[in-house]
Amino acid sequence: MTEPGFPERLRTRIPSLADFLKRASMDRRRFVYDLLPLFPAPRTRDRVARLLASARPRTPVFRPSEAARVWHQHLRTDGITPPLPPLAPGIVADMRAHFEGCRVRDPYRPHLGAFPPGAPPSTESNMGYHGVEDILSAPHVLRLFNDPRLLEAAELYLGCKPTLDNIGCWWSFPDRSAAKGTQRYHRDFDSLRGFKVFFYLTDVDAEAGPHVFMKGSHHSPRLGTGKALADETVRAAFGAGNEVTVTGPAGTWFAADTYGWHKGLLPKRDARLLLTAQYTVNRTPHAPQAPVMERPAGLDPFVNRVYLR
Repeated sequence: MTEPGFPERLRTRIPSLADFLKRASMDRRRFVYDLLPLFPAPRTRDRVARLLASARPRTPVFRPSEAARVWHQHLRTDGITPPLPPLAPGIVADMRAHFEGCRVRDPYRPHLGAFPPGAPPSTESNMGYHGVEDILSAPHVLRLFNDPRLLEAAELYLGCKPTLDNIGCWWSFPDRSAAKGTQRYHRDFDSLRGFKVFFYLTDVDAEAGPHVFMKGSHHSPRLGTGKALADETVRAAFGAGNEVTVTGPAGTWFAADTYGWHKGLLPKRDARLLLTAQYTVNRTPHAPQAPVMERPAGLDPFVNRVYLR
């Protein structure tokens, strides 16, 4: 498969220069975000990210833990960590009970409105997404997103304090006719440099929609496109032996640089509940333009400035 040419890549987010300037003037976060598909080479992205990181705050007298150093090394080498120390069952139960009591929406079928996660109104809905306020108000979530080891690993990876951005929580419904959206292999063109953390809030085995990641692909410009691709294309480019499938009981969590090729499989049997957040060097348009909640005491104001005032 040939690399897309400049005009093709330009159209992925910027139909015209006028549209680009208009979007950037309305939302400054789009200035970097809309340009990212033009630069699929990881080395170029990393150079620009280092420049941006040099202007961001850093932790004084930074002494990261051994755990953070190990997690960082996995991210650098493979693009994904092994499962990290599991969450306590009580924490998982609290969060799951909260989200089971909240309604969700299918962003691709807004006419359906909000619906209970246990009763999607259409078999065409593969996923149901929780709103930002429901996520931030869930028990334990802010503490998990601000785990000191996680923030230390992020600062090692980015070269500056991370920005907590692009949080999400959604149900993936089983027994659908075809995989859709992020259930197909894709790259994330969200940030110059960053990674996401994923928390399984339900048991995830091979039949329940595990996360799949192509190890090492975060270092490669091959298949530099924002479009979803067939499994065979991605495996041919990076080798089936580098494909990692993450399974585990509720409470399993891990981190991955999602510039690497990845997907969340379509569940065959049981619905999957996934909580996720991104740690990045630049803000993305995937969050509210203004904070939505007061910041609890003890949380870093820079790290949490996107969502907490």
